[in-house]
Amino acid sequence: MTEGIQNKQIPNGGPDILVLGGGPAGSTVAIGLQRLGYQVSLLHSPRLWSTCEGISSRTLEGLRSAGLHRALDTVPPPTPRHVNWNGDTGSANTEHLVQREKFDAALLEDLSAAGVTLQAGLSRSISRSPEGHTSVEFETTQGTKHVLHCHFLVDARGRAASGTGPEQLRGPGTVSLLRIMRQAPVERGSQVHSFRNGWAWLANTADGLTFLQLTVDAASAKLPKRAELNRWFEQQLRQLSLPEVEQLNNGTLQNVVARGSTSILQGGLVSNNLLRVGDAAMAVDPLSGNGIFQSLSSALVAPAVINTLLQKPEDTALAKEFYQQRVRHTFLRFARTGRDFYRMESRWPESPFWRERQDWPDTEPSHPERAHTFIAVEHRPVLANGQIISRPVVITSDQPLGVWHVAGIELSVLLHELPPNEYQRKQLLVARVENACAGDPVKKDMLMAWLAHYQIA
Repeated sequence: MTEGIQNKQIPNGGPDILVLGGGPAGSTVAIGLQRLGYQVSLLHSPRLWSTCEGISSRTLEGLRSAGLHRALDTVPPPTPRHVNWNGDTGSANTEHLVQREKFDAALLEDLSAAGVTLQAGLSRSISRSPEGHTSVEFETTQGTKHVLHCHFLVDARGRAASGTGPEQLRGPGTVSLLRIMRQAPVERGSQVHSFRNGWAWLANTADGLTFLQLTVDAASAKLPKRAELNRWFEQQLRQLSLPEVEQLNNGTLQNVVARGSTSILQGGLVSNNLLRVGDAAMAVDPLSGNGIFQSLSSALVAPAVINTLLQKPEDTALAKEFYQQRVRHTFLRFARTGRDFYRMESRWPESPFWRERQDWPDTEPSHPERAHTFIAVEHRPVLANGQIISRPVVITSDQPLGVWHVAGIELSVLLHELPPNEYQRKQLLVARVENACAGDPVKKDMLMAWLAHYQIA
């Protein structure tokens, strides 16, 4: 698959593609590219602090699709997620509480098993050579500096990646502060609590640890210097009045760690020799609990985009359009869902935290209230056989990027030149579905249900 770049010699025998960052997004892209036949290296650095992350059950299928089976094995069973929001309580949802140290170590095992070359170190600078190669200077844990050269660079460094591009879209400035504590035995699970200055997430894990994170407005919170963060954190907890926190032992295992958690859609997502993926492309509000899920949404399609850029330069514009549209659409969907959840909290309308997040990113509905309808058939970029190609897709009111096929059947073939008469249209559609499904009742039921959903048949 690498014929298009074999004649371009890389200094010092560098890889075809270099991935910066060994989280879920970087690992997914690296393994996907390795499967396509590229020589891939990945530069990773250890996480600077312990943390826990709640993920949804649908994320598990994404990990499985990416080939991250060892990482998947570290994910514990789901536990209850209790929510106290706008004075109301509920516990309808669950989440898997993943401890990232174990999860990240398993990601490296998955990468190694897939044949990806691993290099530990922290990237310091990126440059472009006159010959068209990308050079990355990095520093090892021992403090020595080295340079890696490659044809193509994947930036998967998460929020640590520098922002770029006039198209960048930023939400209200947000900071999340995390503390880890030892606890007496309690029920495993997590809680979300809203309060005047933001919201708190508390997770109790199986090994007796409590992860407590506060998310606040970066400007109005007036965070102190690092030395005063612990005291400031305690003040917020007193305002929050969580009974569970008062029952914790005094065994704090980690000073408060502060990190930016602003929603960001980066510009410059993809060029001829670089692609941003995961949080380096779009980082969503932690309220959604879908950080890893959204990282996988861009990472799973990235190998096909890169493969098209390298192997079919005549389709460069098509590949870029596909990736930019996909990432932006996903980001706005998550952002609007978060906005709607913030709007459910009405107790502190004067609070800058709540006021600024209840109207961002726009006023467009997350889910149209009207019935879903068929709009048109148009040529759009789609993913097929490890590349991005142009195909006729069906545009609907809730799928603006288009739907190519259902149950493996191309929809545009079914909807080609339909008669205006409703009875004739339905008769023709039934005949076309029967022919396309070749007697498969499951496919037929799926197609007919889809056509009925969009009021076509």
